[in-house]
Amino acid sequence: MRRLLIFLALPMLGAISTDFREVDASKLPSVAGPATTRMVDPARGMGFTGIDAMVRTQARHTGSIQPAVALPEGSLRVHDKVTDVAGWKAYQVVVPNGGSIHMRLRGLHEGWFAVRAVNKWGSLEKGMLQNVIKTGNPEARYTNPTKDAKTIYFVVDTTELSIIGEEYTLQVTVS
Repeated sequence: MRRLLIFLALPMLGAISTDFREVDASKLPSVAGPATTRMVDPARGMGFTGIDAMVRTQARHTGSIQPAVALPEGSLRVHDKVTDVAGWKAYQVVVPNGGSIHMRLRGLHEGWFAVRAVNKWGSLEKGMLQNVIKTGNPEARYTNPTKDAKTIYFVVDTTELSIIGEEYTLQVTVS
């Protein structure tokens, strides 16, 4: 009986996974990122010393997150990697009125990442407050409570120093 259920469920699992368009983040258009004034570095703490920590701190005092890219519409799998010492990247999305978007990071070292949703000022607002309660996974969600489309940012940040080249995939689910 168990084998029959698994056999019947496999086609459904395949259908779910093919709904996501594959995207290479290096080919996405650059945009201005959100402000950095309210963002805390998740790598700060014990052992946050040395040249990497100093460069990371300076990179985070530039006024806005760079690099930042605009994501196309729809559910996606975005393939990317950490490109510099700053350790973060912003993904701009436009969420239609009443729409919802969920971003979940997948990778070899998921515990080395944090994902948060912010507005253009780098702050939380209505529709993002559920992200204050941590799930233990690198993920964030936004539900647009307004009558207009909203532009928000998902920020992928690293909790470790010097992980340049670490690859990850963002699964973006739009509903």
